[in-house]
Amino acid sequence: MGRVIVNDLGKRYKIYPDSWSRVIEWASGGRARRHEEKWALRGVSFEVPRGSSLGVVGANGAGKSTLLKILAGTTLPTTGSYSIEGRLGSLLELGAGFHPEFSGKDNIFMNAAIMGIPKAEVRARFEELAEFAEVGEYLLRPVRTYSSGMSMRLAFAVAMMSRPDVLILDEVLAVGDQHFQKKCMDKVREIRMSGTTVLFVSHSVYHVRQICDNAIWIHDGAVVTSGNPINVTDEYVNFQYALSGGQSAQAAKKADQQPVAGQPHLGDMKITAAGADEWRADFRSGEMVDIHVDVRNPGGSGRFHVGVIVNRNDDVQVFSARTLEGGTAFEGAGGTMRLRVPLALTSGEFYVSGYLLDESCEHVMDQRLSWCRFKVQHGGMEKGVFLANTQWVKNGAP
Repeated sequence: MGRVIVNDLGKRYKIYPDSWSRVIEWASGGRARRHEEKWALRGVSFEVPRGSSLGVVGANGAGKSTLLKILAGTTLPTTGSYSIEGRLGSLLELGAGFHPEFSGKDNIFMNAAIMGIPKAEVRARFEELAEFAEVGEYLLRPVRTYSSGMSMRLAFAVAMMSRPDVLILDEVLAVGDQHFQKKCMDKVREIRMSGTTVLFVSHSVYHVRQICDNAIWIHDGAVVTSGNPINVTDEYVNFQYALSGGQSAQAAKKADQQPVAGQPHLGDMKITAAGADEWRADFRSGEMVDIHVDVRNPGGSGRFHVGVIVNRNDDVQVFSARTLEGGTAFEGAGGTMRLRVPLALTSGEFYVSGYLLDESCEHVMDQRLSWCRFKVQHGGMEKGVFLANTQWVKNGAP
């Protein structure tokens, strides 16, 4: 119970320019075609084992909500098939089932009844629900007097009463402030520990990484990549930054489209032992390493700088460097440069981000966030990030 299997799922919509076109097509028995076809989803396949959690990321309009609506049974697929083993629960539109004239308390009982939860169980857990929702005295007031955040918090609290085998969540952790988001995350983890399978759609890369075992990135209705949540969300974030930064060549490349010819961009990046060419992911504290950065400039003109930033996996910045301060730059068709640095770090996991800058370093021409990752092992007892070269001296000593 609790397994989800999706096989070659697709959804096609008919787009009519106006309502009369729909009538004309219907009256002609389809002979007078007046619609265009739009595939919101095409060829999507995956499997989520029992008790596992799958994150789904993608831009607005990518097809994420269409996928969830199919799985929740609110719309039918055009092609493919899917199966859900066990009882399904979903939170696609928090608060959508509330009656605006009823009080929060009345809506709790009404929604619980719709979900098949006995009234006696609701009474027994009412104080727990009220405390979780944090709406205070508004619980006895009509829902129409609630703010959107209050309605969503109450809906989340009610939905968590059910104990489904499969739970579908769509942007539910956008609810409330950071305090309430933490409560929601804790509740989702609790549900997962009980064996519930979770499909989690969110724009929050952090939450996908924290909650999910695997992830898929959907773009234009198709799966671009799937696998480890960190790797998938890295690719997705890089794509989004490429779009927002005007780096159309890299954005097109990530979406499997033809890159814009002649645009300067970053090529490959890797981290190795100093003087070596073979990529490595594990190092010891104090090792000397090389960060290799490749720049490609098909146009062959201009002068560019490169910057790298190294962060710990909790996003604490460790250090940064630019070719500007190093007294060098990329010119012509580009090439590869190495940044040599001692890893004076304590144990931890780290990632490197790369940036291509114009000659003034005022404009970011291309960037790769979380481009490559590595681990550092340290045998000492020191804590923190930086392994400082310290010396203890007694007072009065020479």
